[in-house]
Amino acid sequence: MKNEKIKPVKLLVVAISLLLVYTTSLSQNDPKWKSLDDDLNSYFKGVIETQKYVALGACIIKNDEVIWKGSYGYSDLENKKLLKADDIIQIASLSKTVTAAALMTLYDKGLFNLDDDINNYIPIKVRNPNFPEKPITFRMLLTHTSSLEDVLSNGLKVPKGVERPHGVSGDPDISLKDFIKELFVPGGKYYSIEYFSTEEPGTKYSYSNFSYALIGYLIEHISKKDFSEYCKENIFIPLGMKDTGWMLRDVDTNRVIFGYGSLTNDNIIAYKKVKPFGIPDYPSGNLRTTLEDFSKFLSAFMNKGIYNNYQLLKPETVDLMLTPQGIKNIPSRSFPILDIGLTWLLNDIEGSVLYNMNGFSGSGFTNAYFSPKEKIGILYFFTGLTMKNMMGMLDITLKLYHSVK
Repeated sequence: MKNEKIKPVKLLVVAISLLLVYTTSLSQNDPKWKSLDDDLNSYFKGVIETQKYVALGACIIKNDEVIWKGSYGYSDLENKKLLKADDIIQIASLSKTVTAAALMTLYDKGLFNLDDDINNYIPIKVRNPNFPEKPITFRMLLTHTSSLEDVLSNGLKVPKGVERPHGVSGDPDISLKDFIKELFVPGGKYYSIEYFSTEEPGTKYSYSNFSYALIGYLIEHISKKDFSEYCKENIFIPLGMKDTGWMLRDVDTNRVIFGYGSLTNDNIIAYKKVKPFGIPDYPSGNLRTTLEDFSKFLSAFMNKGIYNNYQLLKPETVDLMLTPQGIKNIPSRSFPILDIGLTWLLNDIEGSVLYNMNGFSGSGFTNAYFSPKEKIGILYFFTGLTMKNMMGMLDITLKLYHSVK
């Protein structure tokens, strides 16, 4: 999620030769793993130099275990603070997978059906004014087919005459409940008919951050608990995700890395340093976590909903979330997208189907892939985005996938 109203801290001009600092760890004491470590270290040192990333972290998961992880570059470039394996990152839209899982824990309890009208569960009415009689359902929110249209191919939609919801330095300055009312109740501070498509709900894919803000709001009303606290009690604590939270106040801020984006295409990069920020629609993209923590969440989806003997979701619910929903024409800037499950995309990578979700904030990028069939997963992030280096994700994905496969 890009947040264009977050103000930069300062500009920093830096030569890429400074970025050759790294740490790695292996879970196996075996020559073949040592060879893998050497190969990946050599590769990522080359990548961070060539692509001019500020920080890059990656890990490989096999059979519920992180078998390799590496950290390269700086979490705070100005102060030459090295990136560490347990540093905390904002994972942007990859957060949506956690929001979806939180909702489906309530599904496991029989508290709603996927094709129910969401208006039956909240005190406000959410309908597309172009189709006032057509209900918006949970399934539509989870598959980006709700007819909410707040993200365009070239950025966030900004309706005429209406203030666009924006983030602030630190945690959000408005509650999720108040944000939803201002956004969806006519006359609200953020309300605009332009956020609703002229396509009927359920008929067309249109990526939406507001859909996942609505999911968080639904979770609060169904569970009768604050969304952030519900996730903590039902996902983070049971899975041992001790360094994960939706708010900065929930994590060790000394370990939260800074984002960096580029303002030029030059060989000497002018980075914009971005402080950790909060967005009002935070269930859509504001989760902070570590590679180690998120690998536990990913492992649960690779193992029928179980991690470390904790059943996060029923096996049949995980299967349902990974079942193709028959959604056509999903755009992709990387590997071909075959379909979407309930939030997770189905990607074709060299003839194999891998589940994927990523996140983009303008100053950082995160990406996760996994295969329940092969019991493998890959996870990585980088900061120091330029107009040229985003597509480095293609090569990074293939390198990690080939290494684990």
